[in-house]
Amino acid sequence: MRNILKLILKYHFIIVFILLEIIAMSLVVMHNSYQNMLFFRHTSAISTSISDHLPAFEQYFNLKKENSYLEDENLKLKNELEKIRTEIRFSFSDSLAENRSFDVDYVYLPAKAVNVTINRTKNYLTIDKGSNDGVNENMAVCSYQGVVGMIKNVTNNYSVVLPLINTSLRLSAKIKKNNYYGSLQWDGEDYRYSYLRDIPFHVNVEQGDTIVTSGFSSIFPEGEIIGYVESVDRVTANFLLIKVELATDFNNLYQLYIISNKNREEQTELEEKAYNE
Repeated sequence: MRNILKLILKYHFIIVFILLEIIAMSLVVMHNSYQNMLFFRHTSAISTSISDHLPAFEQYFNLKKENSYLEDENLKLKNELEKIRTEIRFSFSDSLAENRSFDVDYVYLPAKAVNVTINRTKNYLTIDKGSNDGVNENMAVCSYQGVVGMIKNVTNNYSVVLPLINTSLRLSAKIKKNNYYGSLQWDGEDYRYSYLRDIPFHVNVEQGDTIVTSGFSSIFPEGEIIGYVESVDRVTANFLLIKVELATDFNNLYQLYIISNKNREEQTELEEKAYNE
C-alpha cells in the first residue's frame, strides 16, 4: 500500500491529466449526438472483433493440453498399428495363426527430452524415463519427426541416449524406394546432416529420396524415417557416399517415444550363439 501511494504521488500530474481527458471525452460523447454515434459504432466494431478472435485466443492457450492428448493418441495408434502388422504377418500361415497369440513385437512408450547437446562430436541427450518405467539399454528412441538414437545408459528415472549426431553410432539404413541398405554414420560436423555409405555404385539414388531404418537389427523396427537424400557423391568405383538431411531437428527436441523390441533378447542370444560356433 505504501508503494502504491508513492507511485501515485510521483505520477500524480499524469494521473490527473488522464482522468481529465477521460471526463472530457465522456462529456463530448454524451452531449453530442454525432460523436455519440461514432463512438458507439467504433466500440461496437472493436467489441465484435474481440469476440471473433476470442475463440482463437482460447484455442491457443489450450494447445498444450491438446498436444498432450494428440501425443497420447499417436502412441496408442502406433501400438495398434504394430498389433495389426503382427496379425497380418501371421495370418499368412494358418498353423502359425492357430498356435500363436498375436503379441506385438514392438511396444511404444512416451518420453520427454530433458537435456540435449548438439555442438560436440559425441553428443548425448537425456530423457525422463528409466528402469522404473521399463526402459533398458539398447532400446530405440524416436521423435515424431524421425529417428533420434538408442538408449546408452539407464538409471531408475532417467536414461541417456546415444543420438544419430554422435560419431560413435552406426545405424543400418536403407533407401525406401528400392530397399538398398548401407551404414549411416555422422561425420561430427553439421548436426542437420549425416552420411549413408556402402550403397553400390549402380543404385539409382536421387535428391529427396527417403532414408529409413532397414530393420536389420534387434533395436529399430523397419521403416522408421531417418531423413532425406541431400546429395550423392560417387567417391569410388564401387560405392556411393550419400549425404542425408536428418528428419529430426536435434535443436528442437522435446516429445519423444521409446521403442521396445519384446523379442530382442531371444534374437540376440540366437545370433551370438551362431557367431560363436
